[in-house]
Amino acid sequence: MKRARRESLRLPSRLMSDDIQPYLIVGQVLKPWGFRGEIKIKILSDYPERLLKHKTLYVGTPARAFQVEHARLHSGYALFKFAGCETDASVAKLRGALVQIPREAAAKLKKGQYYHYQIIGLNVVTLSGEPLGAISQILETGANDVYIVHTPNGKEILLPALKSVIKKIDLAAQTMTVELLPGLTDL
Repeated sequence: MKRARRESLRLPSRLMSDDIQPYLIVGQVLKPWGFRGEIKIKILSDYPERLLKHKTLYVGTPARAFQVEHARLHSGYALFKFAGCETDASVAKLRGALVQIPREAAAKLKKGQYYHYQIIGLNVVTLSGEPLGAISQILETGANDVYIVHTPNGKEILLPALKSVIKKIDLAAQTMTVELLPGLTDL
């Protein structure tokens, strides 16, 4: 099982539905950079170089389009200059806003790789068809992701994103089939 790609902020799944959220969150505005209208953005994407290629970014909620004049990476952050933003004061009001791209502009993934928004909300079932609940959140642990499944009786099950546990992901059916390791549901 390949690791889910991070190209969205971990938000409640109700904000990640196709109807409400047609964008993928790729960053967050931290602060103005310098005094000529550049902004410093915390990158929330596994594809920082690709982020620099976008000609238009959508900032805030509701999303407002900004044309990119230039962009560069600097010490693990992205620096952007938007058209029409000529001073630090003109971008200061964007501080804390989410930076987004349209879903259709996202990088194409290899087979077996998924974006977080595709995983969150999936219904989880065992190999025998027993429903366990729905994935509500993804924890990034370093070695592998961990999916948090909320069961109908209010419990949480932590599923490591490993081939030995995750057997099948069917996005069309909105299901993830798992083989539970001993002790995963005993808590």
